[in-house]
Amino acid sequence: MKAALLKSYGDVDQFEIGDIPTPKPGPGEILIKIEASAVNPFDLILRQGFMAKFIPLPLPAVLGGDAAGTISALGDGVTGFAVGDRVVADFAANGKGAHAEYGVLPATSVAKLPAGLSFEEGASLVKAGLTGRQAVEALDVKAGDRVLVSGGLGTVGRSAIQYLKQIGAQPVAGVRPERLSEGQALAGEALDITLPTASPDFAYGISAAGPVAANLIGHISDGGTVASIVPVPEGANAGDRVTIHELFHRTEAATLDAVLDAAVRGLLVIPISHTFTLEEIGAAQNAVAAGAQGKVVLKH
Repeated sequence: MKAALLKSYGDVDQFEIGDIPTPKPGPGEILIKIEASAVNPFDLILRQGFMAKFIPLPLPAVLGGDAAGTISALGDGVTGFAVGDRVVADFAANGKGAHAEYGVLPATSVAKLPAGLSFEEGASLVKAGLTGRQAVEALDVKAGDRVLVSGGLGTVGRSAIQYLKQIGAQPVAGVRPERLSEGQALAGEALDITLPTASPDFAYGISAAGPVAANLIGHISDGGTVASIVPVPEGANAGDRVTIHELFHRTEAATLDAVLDAAVRGLLVIPISHTFTLEEIGAAQNAVAAGAQGKVVLKH
């Protein structure tokens, strides 16, 4: 099968399109013919080798964590799915990812793609949708609670804001000053997150933008709670005055079902800013590195 192979850690020139054996599903696994996959910022970190100590990839490696396609084969013991089903898939960062014609993964990492969503839309929703929801759920907020979301116009921030609205909470988008009107249109309220504050007045926050993580924490009142998907800067929470839950994306099929249901009902929209072919993976990663305002998707 055709795959985008990372030959060595480094720049995008380390990618090549090559042929590797089509995998076969083992017990409890599903083989998917992949129609679209998304490029995430984490893929760039993996490519450059910054995580090699913790996540050593078998080179040449296939990157890509988010995919959509159709089921090609089922491993022994898999129930609830059939060959031909349209699905989305949440691939692990193990060098056997989604930027290929086919991919194998556990059935517990797969969810059916509603007919109202395209493969490109499905691929754009997986990790952004899961992580946004998981951040909100970590805060245990209720209807009426105000929640400040930094990186509010990023894909995870958008997911979190739209889920907060869905449950009746009051999101506030923390954005750059030139995007205040966009943030207000999305969340209903927005503030310039690039400025620190001397008067914190939020009980809850979601930190989804690394460069302003300290500012987000500064907006949270003493005793408040932050769910952070980015590293917490040294000294940003002096005296542990707020509770910080550091989150890592978790594969959860039931939550993914809920994400897809929200999307097909129009309650969750993640914009797709760029679409490339699989052969253009280098350009796709460069678009992410340049700060694409939306999801970057590969059509296979």
